[in-house]
Amino acid sequence: MSWPRLFFRLGLITLFFLLFINSAWAEGDRQHIVYFEGTARELEVYKIFGRQNGPTIMLIGGIQGDEPGGFLSADLYVDLALKRGNLIIVPRANFKSIILHDRGPDGDMNRKFDEVNFSDPDFERVEIIKNLIAESDLMLNLHDGSGFFRPKWENDLFNPDRYGQCIIADADVFTHPKTGKVIKLAEMANKVIAKLNAEIPEPQYKFHFNNHDTLSPNTRYKEQRKSASFYTLTKLGIPAYGVETSKQLPSLEMKIFQHNLAINAFMELFGVIPEQPRIILDPPTLDFMIISVNQRPPVALADRQTITVSPGDTIEVLRVDANYGRGLSIDVLGLGGINDLKTKLTIHKPTSIIARRDNIEFGKVNVEIIDPQREGPLVASSHSHILEAKSGYLPGQSLTTFAQGLKSEKEHTNLVGTIIGVGPASLGLPSVTGNGITGFVVEVDGHKLTIAPDEKLIIKKGCKIKLVAVESQIKLPDSYVLNLKGFVGKPFGKSGDDMGTTADTAKDMLIRFAVAKTPGKQTYQLGAEDGPKLLAAAYVEIVTPRLKSVTLEANGKQSILTVGQRLTLKPGTEFIVKDIVLEDSLPLTSPHLTLGGRPFPPKLPAKLIMPSIAVSLAIFTDGELAGKVVLAPIKRNF
Repeated sequence: MSWPRLFFRLGLITLFFLLFINSAWAEGDRQHIVYFEGTARELEVYKIFGRQNGPTIMLIGGIQGDEPGGFLSADLYVDLALKRGNLIIVPRANFKSIILHDRGPDGDMNRKFDEVNFSDPDFERVEIIKNLIAESDLMLNLHDGSGFFRPKWENDLFNPDRYGQCIIADADVFTHPKTGKVIKLAEMANKVIAKLNAEIPEPQYKFHFNNHDTLSPNTRYKEQRKSASFYTLTKLGIPAYGVETSKQLPSLEMKIFQHNLAINAFMELFGVIPEQPRIILDPPTLDFMIISVNQRPPVALADRQTITVSPGDTIEVLRVDANYGRGLSIDVLGLGGINDLKTKLTIHKPTSIIARRDNIEFGKVNVEIIDPQREGPLVASSHSHILEAKSGYLPGQSLTTFAQGLKSEKEHTNLVGTIIGVGPASLGLPSVTGNGITGFVVEVDGHKLTIAPDEKLIIKKGCKIKLVAVESQIKLPDSYVLNLKGFVGKPFGKSGDDMGTTADTAKDMLIRFAVAKTPGKQTYQLGAEDGPKLLAAAYVEIVTPRLKSVTLEANGKQSILTVGQRLTLKPGTEFIVKDIVLEDSLPLTSPHLTLGGRPFPPKLPAKLIMPSIAVSLAIFTDGELAGKVVLAPIKRNF
């Protein structure tokens, strides 16, 4: 490749990274990056880092979408913890092909690693995957192949032209022409095969090494010169293999298990020490689709429920809550593409929203069109008597009625956090004298607060905290800085100086710098520093909002329910939502309340009617679900 072309390609790759990465997070030992989120081209990348340094193995699944054993096996390794070494996992390299259960709707992606046209729909993802491969010491491309590979012909299903139950390489031994590195592909593969065959009792399902001899001019597999493994070996000098289980194995679980055996054997060979993932094949089930109409507060709808909208309304499915967290897509039938998650679509006629995990449909929400002049309550068709008429905002209805029940914005946001005293010893830190410093001035979502040394400010994840000033009774040295550890406010300024900058607590904090962390809570040090000397410190605890309790009153009796608890009532009973309390005394800002997926005004006390089916009373704050309690009808005796 010429230098101008190389620089052009590198520039394009940088541009793609900056423009098309939608979200990324890093948490201690792992990193998750999502490209092209909410589209059919969505590409999720997971990097898992061991506690000890070691080689990096890359797993690619789903490059051909009709081979589920490979991508479901790779998906299991996302939740792995590593003692030594690292993993880079791309469980669904071609999400569109997986959704469609098609080998390659835009052509075979595994034949695009030699050269791919800039206009090709797969171009950006192929370039991203190439960069990830370059970070690895071994690449495994996971597939399900036809039949059973055998070095010699046995019958139509067991012969050299089949791909199942083998490990494929492009040579027995390869010497990289630029580095002189000698890669003994056959030797390593046979060690792995011996180990995994010891775990496979059935002789017909045992693995064999398959040398495609791709570099030879007489190879029968010239098309493999365009594959990811050939690119990895010949261009980068990194050992690479195709791992193929057979499509004719009797169960999907067996395919996944044998992929796991092969991956684990390669990890052991390379000294990457894992924990064995378990195989989860529970049927996917839909809890809720979180849907916004005309960018208004979202509604949570369960499987088979119906949302009603007016002609011309815009809907957006913000999230799918299911018993699986990955491989999910939604399809608004007749509109958009095959993955319409987080896509705004205008509705003119009735339709359905289908939820899928990979290529399996597992849930549906119906969309009905209503007459804007229609009178009376508009409720989901599967719910009767959930809400009284005009008791809450319903899609297609004017916001005027809904707004009458709302508290003012000021009433919701006059409390932004809680300040408590905390000694450094409770966090396992040495005590620091005040050195004349009396307080740290910050702004949380525009509200100014002062935190004294050794105090802790508790705020919700998602708040924006601006670091304003340090209050002191004495003149501080000119070299001092205000430093919120875990936040990089001025990457090119004075080291550790965050004065005047604003941290978005939902995405800007690096969790590995937290001085204390528990699920849903991380505490960071806010310090005045002079070089290596800490002059004084306070602390900021960032908390994911969680529901503590809901107080309900029915039939003259008051009940306090905690998250997940259930209250039984007779259908048609009027009950009152009297109070809602979040953990850590956090404020319930921008609240959104739903009963059975239908919203009602967040003005307490709120009167509602018990429906004839079990429903959840869900509490959202700032667009995130804080928790829910369950209301169940008392069964009638017949």
